This record gives sequence, C-alpha cells and structure tokens, in this order.
Amino acid sequence: MKRVVIVGGSGVFGRRLAEGLHASTSSYIILAGRSLERAQRAATDLGTPEAIALDRDTATADVLRALRADLIIDAAGPFQGADLRFTRAVIEAGANYIDLADARDFVAAFPSLDALARQHGVAAITGASSTPALTHAVLDQLRAGWRRLDIVRTGIAPANKMDRGPAVMKAILGWVGAPVRVFEDGAWRERVGWSDCGVFEVPKLGRRRFALTEVPDLDLIPARYAPRDTALFMAGLELPLMQRAMQFVAALRRWRIIPNPVRLADLLRRAGNLLLPFGTDRGGMIVEALGRDAEDRPVFARWSMFAPNGQGPYTPTFAALLMAQRFIAGDPPPPGARPCVGMLTLDEFEPAFARHGFTTQIDVTPLQAPFETALGATFDNAAPAVRAAHRAGPVTRLRGEARVQGAISPLAWLAARLFGMPRSAERIPVRVTMRLDPNKETWTRRFGDRLMESRLRAVAPGIVRESFGPFGFDMQLSVAGGVLSMTIIGWRIGPIPLPAFLAPRSTATESADEQGRFRFDVPIALPLIGRLTHYSGWLALEEVEAAPAPSERETA
Repeated sequence: MKRVVIVGGSGVFGRRLAEGLHASTSSYIILAGRSLERAQRAATDLGTPEAIALDRDTATADVLRALRADLIIDAAGPFQGADLRFTRAVIEAGANYIDLADARDFVAAFPSLDALARQHGVAAITGASSTPALTHAVLDQLRAGWRRLDIVRTGIAPANKMDRGPAVMKAILGWVGAPVRVFEDGAWRERVGWSDCGVFEVPKLGRRRFALTEVPDLDLIPARYAPRDTALFMAGLELPLMQRAMQFVAALRRWRIIPNPVRLADLLRRAGNLLLPFGTDRGGMIVEALGRDAEDRPVFARWSMFAPNGQGPYTPTFAALLMAQRFIAGDPPPPGARPCVGMLTLDEFEPAFARHGFTTQIDVTPLQAPFETALGATFDNAAPAVRAAHRAGPVTRLRGEARVQGAISPLAWLAARLFGMPRSAERIPVRVTMRLDPNKETWTRRFGDRLMESRLRAVAPGIVRESFGPFGFDMQLSVAGGVLSMTIIGWRIGPIPLPAFLAPRSTATESADEQGRFRFDVPIALPLIGRLTHYSGWLALEEVEAAPAPSERETA
C-alpha cells in the first residue's frame, strides 16, 4: 500500500484532495499540518488513518524520510515568495512530490531541482492545479491542428459563497497592486496586479468584470504556445463591490499607502465573510483562444466550466488528484522536476467534473471582420490590399506613414482631443492593430505618440457602427472601382440617437496605392465647427511575431 502525506491536509484544498484520494485509491493517507488538532479532526471526519504535526518551513529530509512516504503532496500554500527548501527536502528524502502551486516565481524556479530529482530517482511536479495543469489541458484541445494562435485569455470566476482560507487570501494579496510582467500587444509589458481587463461572458454565470492576476501561466503559456499577441490570466469576483474593493487595495499599494497588503489578509478575509449572505454558490472558469484554424480561417474557441452548489474549491485539486492516482497506480512521470504542463488531457478531468456536478462546454465561432459581414459578397470587389487587411485576423498589425491636417479651430481642437485624434504632421509613423472578437473588432491606431482606439461591429446590411467611448457613429459602406467608402449617416450616445444635422461629416475611403499598398483617407468635420482632422497615408501588413523566449523578454 502506497503511503501518501498531504501537507495542509486540513486546509481548503488539502482536505478536498484527501477526500478524493480516500474515495478513489487504497493508499494509506496521512494528513499533516502545523496544527495537530486540526489535522486529527480532518482525519476523523474523512476517515483517513493518520494525522501528524508537520511544518513545511522547518521540515528536514531526515524528518520526512522517517515518514516512509512514497508521495508527499504540498497543498498548504501560500507559495508566493516561498523558497524550494521543502521540495528539496522531499526529494532528498527519496519521496515523489506534487504541489498545487499557483505562484509564478515558485513555479519558474522549480526546474532548478531537476538534476537533484533525477539523481534521487524521483519525480517532482509543481502546479498540479487549475493553473497551469488544467489550463494547458484545455488549450491542448482547443487549439489542436490550428495554424496560428494569437490570443489566450483565461478567467476564474469564483462563487461569493465559498471558503476563503487564509493562505488563499495571502497568496492573492501578495501580488495585488504589485508590478506584473505580462505578454500583451506583442511584447512583454509591465502592468499592475488586479488592473482591469474588461467584461467577459461566462456561460451560465453571465457577464463579469475581470482583473489581471499573477500566476505561472503568464510565463508558461507564452513559452509553450507562443501566442502572437496576448496571454492573460484573470479573475472576476461575483460581487462588483468586492471586485472594486480589490482594485482599491491595489491602488493603495501602488500609491505606497499600504506597501504590503498581505498584512491585511485577516482583516479582508473577515470583511469578505460579512458578504457571504450575498451572491451565490455558483462559480466557473473560462479559457478563450483566438487564432487561425487548420483551414487558415480566423476562429474563436472558448472552453467554459460551471461549478454549482459551492463545489468550485474542488477545481484546484483535480490535477493533483489525477497525478497522485498515477503515482499510486505505479505509473509516475520520469524522474525530474518540472511543471504540470502537457501531462494531463482534458478528457482525464471529465470524471472529476461529473462527480461534483460540474458542466463544461466548448464553443467554436468562425470570425469575420465587421466590414465583410456588413458588405457580404460585395466585399470581394474591394482592392486586394483592403481585403487582405480585413481578412488577416484575429490580430492584424499594419505599419505605415500618414499626413495629418489637424483641427481648424479651438473648438475643433477640443473635440479632436476628446476622441484622441492625431495632431498635424507632414509625415508621421502610423501603427494600426485590429483585434477581432465574436461581437466586435477593436482598432488601436498610433500616430506617433498619440493613441486613438475604437470598436466596430456590423449592425445592419451595409452599415457598421464605430464607437469611441459612449459615442457611436453609423457608417454606410459601399464599394466601387476597388475603393471601399464609409459615410457617416447617424450618431448616438449609448442607446440614444443624436440629431442627424449635428452629426460629424465624413466619407472615409480604403483603397490601394500605385505600389499595391493599403491606402486610407479619413476626413472628419463637425457642422459649425469645421475640420477636426484629416489624415491620409499608406499601411502594409506587418508580420505578427510569436512570443519571444524568456531570455528575450523586454519591459515595454
């Protein structure tokens, strides 16, 4: 009979993992933790045979060797800021090792133990949890056969009515408000932990606002899948009040009012518990991938998981349970120390999902740019350079040059500033990035150091609506002689139409120049005020580079 020690066996995740192992294997399970009383109580409740006091911060190889364990699982946490001493001691004791680490620094340092694990003939696996083990199993299935991967977005949407263990709170507060390195917009950049990532749809849960989290996948997804544009990992709390409260804590850290929010863990945990009567016990998770499929067509794929009845906290234990079952069955991975990526398939998770009443689904949606959707077959009459630019997604980047005639009056200048329109320039470098999602396309234009962003979607045959903040402008599209024309025919603020006689005057065009390059001409004026801007120039498709290797990272 295999002897398995679960460190943190009375905690939020350790107890659930012990429950799964006890139900699915005949192993001898020992629950370990700093508090012998809590470990004994958990062992009695679960029916496991033994409980011991063990502090992973002080445990030595000799202490662990005396346990005669075949496998030691660290479910204690938090792993943020933790060193590898305990893992090293487990390896030197001759035991196999699994942990549920979701700490980026911990998982990144873990392969440094590879030679030691090989020397002792044991396998040490880190990150056997929702991230990275489950996310990589999902991505392996979502993008199978694809020619290109542009964007990966993963979001965890926990229920409000759930256990909030102290280790979980400390782990989160360790990076909230701190600088977080993330691969976004084709480069490594620095953002703030828990900064806003927008609103996303979670099937069966509805729309939630998500914020940036720091997890191992921010490194591992770019390294393993090389997305060409973005890799984000996010969290969205059920109660908007709590989501905003975490943003406020992040701001306090950024302003150096509270340099170490971890000290607030107990206070914030108690405050969160006061809100337990609100919200639901339903949580979920999404993994979204955008790229080009086996037929080289732009596509959006989303895997979603729905966890009812307060079952969500079991999710981080599933990968560790599956890996432990392999060890116990005599089928461990080869000796060495590595993260839990590419070791499990999504199908292997399905029995655990079903056992806890989880439901999952995969939605695959072909993508089409708004202009082609609105024009239909007429779009094929546009110039080749225009068609290529609108069909290169999901992420299309173009670079070129423009001439800009700026605002003609002080009032026009104010209006132009409101929408981020470029200043006057004879020759200015231009970069345009178009990101296509199922319901919209986002255009980010950079004229030198000036940024202008808008969202476009087809709203009727021949009509595309372009939105800048709360303002929307309806444009009638037409194609003649290879030239695609866009004329503003109406405008609105939110859902409220505005008077047509006050609408901006603009007929913009996209065509090809003598060299076959994409050419644009965009005049915009307001009645009574005059010209806001008139920019024209050329663009060429830019090759979208994949995520660089870790050694090539730069902070932008």
